[in-house]
This record gives sequence, structure tokens and C-alpha cells, in this order.
Amino acid sequence: MDAIANKTDFDPDPENCFRVLGRLPAIRELEDLTEEQRHDMFAEGFRHIPNGVQETFELLLAKHKALLWQAFRHYWNAVADEVPLP
Repeated sequence: MDAIANKTDFDPDPENCFRVLGRLPAIRELEDLTEEQRHDMFAEGFRHIPNGVQETFELLLAKHKALLWQAFRHYWNAVADEVPLP
């Protein structure tokens, strides 16, 4: 969000890359989506990562889709447990 606001390149912080982000209101919106829609949304996000990562992601998606979906499912459950829904 800072990169967008400042019109700079995205530079992820390695210490926080895989940390559950906490009680973000936007996460509640994901609850209204089906699991398939959440997977599609995450996959589409990965397809837009720069620096040639898309090819590697597409290979992973083609060869190991079930494992990738399981990882998304595991991550979503961690986020859903972190964010109490009303």
C-alpha cells in the first residue's frame, strides 16, 4: 500500500512476507467468497508479480495445483482464525 501511495516499486520486507497480517477489515470480505473464488483471486495476484516469477508460478500451477490449493487453504484457515468474524 505504501508503494502505491508513494508511486514507488514494491519492496517486500522479508521479515513480514509470510506473517498473518492481523485484523484487516478487507479479510472479512474474503469470507463472502467461495473457496474457488479465493483461490482464483490469489492465483491472479501471483500472475501479476514482476521479474519473471509468473513463468515459475504457472509451472507450479500446471504441475502441482492440488498442493498449491492446499497451501492456499491452509493459509486462509490461519487468517480466518486470526480475524474474528462477526
